[in-house]
Formats: sequence, C-alpha cells, structure tokens
Amino acid sequence: MKYLLIQLRRIGDVLMTTPSIRLLRESYPDADLTFLTESPSDQVLNENPNLQEILLYRKPESIVESLRFFLNLRSRKFDCVIDFHGNPRSALMTRFSGAPMRIGFDFRGRSRAYTHPVKISGKVTYSAADKAQLLRPLGISASDFRLDFFPEEKDQIFAENLFRKLGVEENDFVVSLSPVSRQPYKVWPADRFAQVADWLAEKYNAKILFLFGPGEKHFIESVRASMKMPALPDYSVPTLPETLSILQKVDLHLGNDNGIRHFAVAADTPSLAIFGRPWAANWTPPEQTRHHALEFDPGCKKRCVYPKCNLECLKGVNIDAVKTELEIIINNMN
Repeated sequence: MKYLLIQLRRIGDVLMTTPSIRLLRESYPDADLTFLTESPSDQVLNENPNLQEILLYRKPESIVESLRFFLNLRSRKFDCVIDFHGNPRSALMTRFSGAPMRIGFDFRGRSRAYTHPVKISGKVTYSAADKAQLLRPLGISASDFRLDFFPEEKDQIFAENLFRKLGVEENDFVVSLSPVSRQPYKVWPADRFAQVADWLAEKYNAKILFLFGPGEKHFIESVRASMKMPALPDYSVPTLPETLSILQKVDLHLGNDNGIRHFAVAADTPSLAIFGRPWAANWTPPEQTRHHALEFDPGCKKRCVYPKCNLECLKGVNIDAVKTELEIIINNMN
C-alpha cells in the first residue's frame, strides 16, 4: 500500500502529525509512506525513520506549473491519501491524486474530495489527537500522542558547541525563552517577559537563552531592552533540528504559543506556554505534568471577534500567574 500524507504550512501543525505517522507505521510495517509539506516544515521530518519520502510543495507560479504538479501526484498512483491539512488546496490535491481511498475531515465544501470524510470532534482536544482521528477509517485507534522529531548527531554537536561558546557551565540552570510569534494574538507583552526573565535570574540564578527564527530578532531585542539582568548573548539563527538539540540541553522553556514550544514538548523539556486567542488545550499534551499552559478567558474566546478587540485574553495573563506556574514546574523538577 502506498500512502500520501498531506500537511502544509506551519511547523507546529506538521509536528502534530508525527504521532499519526508513527501509528500508521506500527499498524502497517510494510507500507510505503510519503509526506507532502512545505519549507521549512520539511526539516521536522527529514530524519523521521517512519517515512520513505518527503515531497516539498512550492506554490505554482503558473497554470502550467500547477497542472504539472497534479499530474506528477497522480502518476505516483497512491492507494490512500490522508489530508491532515484540510484546506481547499489540500482537498483538491487529495481529490485529483486519483487514490481509491481518500481521507479527510468533513469540513463544509471539502468533504466531496474524500471517500471517507471524518467528522471532527466538537470537543477542545489536543491537536495531535484531532489529527489522529483520520486514522479511524483504517481501523487504527490512537492513544499515544508523543511528538517525534529526530535530530542528527551534527545537530547535537552544534548545541554542545554553542553552550560552550556562550560560557554555559554543566551545572548552570538554563531557561530558554521564546517571546516570538508572527500572530499578534499570540504575543505576550515584551516587558512582562523581561520582568519574568529578571525574576528567574535573580531568584534561581537562571541563565536566559533566547530562541528565535528568521525575521524574529526584533522580539528578542524588545525583551532584552526591558531586562535589568543580563541574558546570554545572541547567536546565528539555528536550523529547526539544531533548535531541538538546544531544547534538549536546557532545563526549562518559557514562551509564547509557537512552534518552538512544540519542540520543547518533543524534547521532553519542561515548558510553560502563554496563550491568547487559541485554546491552550488544543496545543498542550493532556494527562501529563511537564508541560504547562496559562490562558485567560474574558468571556469571548468561544466567540472570538479578533481583530476587533484589544486582546484582553492575552493581556489578562498576569506576571504573578506566570511566576507561580514556573515555581510549580521548578519545584517538580527538584
């Protein structure tokens, strides 16, 4: 059986499909699994031993290019396509793949692309669990939602060398901080991150290590400018596997709801994420104690009107609440 798995765009969304990839491989050891995604999310999957091939989707610049893409997809003669993404573009890819079995969520206007549309649960559940619902038509019941991300040895060596260059000693308490997001409804105020970082440095003698991606340096500069205590120096933007290797070496991660937080989950590094518009339960592993989340509902999260608001949900998470939650995590680490 030849399977095509589709998840485009964001890094975190691709990472949330990895439990399904693992479960599919465990259920069908001899299956041929191909994954279609976009850059840079392919970095999450490059070393995944459960996949045979990764296809990189680039937005066509002409009708000819688009037609060539669809013809190439059809020529591969997949037996089954699972559309984890579920937007009109991925539904179209699924429909024109020609696969006799096509699985996707029963979203309005898209269910006709699938032979097996799956009704999504109305409950607020972990995203990895939501995506794993698409395995039901294959007779696969999911209960293990560990995230898979496999760095290479060179990535681990990078992290070790970085810590050495930054002057981090073996017994130092290192807290990674990622105050970044390209979505305004996910960005907790920089001055609040700065106050929490200063508190961690003063109370726990923590060394603060900023994590960021391309084009996100300004978030770091805003926090650093508001801090009274020094943080570790900046460094060149790492690749995604290098970022994972860094998170495997730090003691604690703090940040916004972003892809790096999901890397901390994959690295099994204790974490605290601050949520605005999204529900924390969608992006926090259930029934565990290592990964915490804070959110505030001013009464409108179920009927969100963003951007016609002042982001009260995000600003309602106060500094004292973050400190209290961090103390709980740190005490559990000892």
